[in-house]
Amino acid sequence: LQPRLADGLPGVREWFSNYPFSCLEQQTSKAIGLRDVSRWQGVVAQMPTYLDSDGLAHYFPPRDGSASRGSDTLTAYLLAATHEAATLQPAFALPEALRTQMENGLVNFVEGRLQREFWSPRADLDVRKLAALEALSRTGRAQGRMLASITIAPNQWPTHAVIDWLSILKRVADVPQREQRLAEAQQVLRARIATSGTKMVFS
Repeated sequence: LQPRLADGLPGVREWFSNYPFSCLEQQTSKAIGLRDVSRWQGVVAQMPTYLDSDGLAHYFPPRDGSASRGSDTLTAYLLAATHEAATLQPAFALPEALRTQMENGLVNFVEGRLQREFWSPRADLDVRKLAALEALSRTGRAQGRMLASITIAPNQWPTHAVIDWLSILKRVADVPQREQRLAEAQQVLRARIATSGTKMVFS
């Protein structure tokens, strides 16, 4: 018996310790998952070589002269994951200059000043912009006017996008019809919860 299920997590630590992959997302996840500050500092030291000229991160260091192909999705993940990790251990926060560069890239992406097109089985631009805005909302960089390029349709979004939308609404005070949209997003999430005995999952 233990007071909390999250205490220790030896299985998770063992999984991360044996994790063999090495792109920027995987290096970051491994350092945070193991709460290994020394490993994280090594990742941060190399991170500038992963950013393109727009401030968006590549999964692997780009070759000299290659086109700007950094990923808005990866950049949003890095900002959100490190912000969350830093609430537990401040050493996991991104250095301010690096964070600002990445945030500027996401602002330009959301506002349409730069574009990134990657293969997807379905149109996902709105979902990607929501992830970017959720990351920006953590440090006050998101503004309600940035939603102008997104079609607000939470019933049509995957659940992770609805959760991003709910987080944005909770942090960004100037979203039009904010209280109404909060209630709508919460209702969408409740409608997707399926219960069976002691099991509760999103449908």
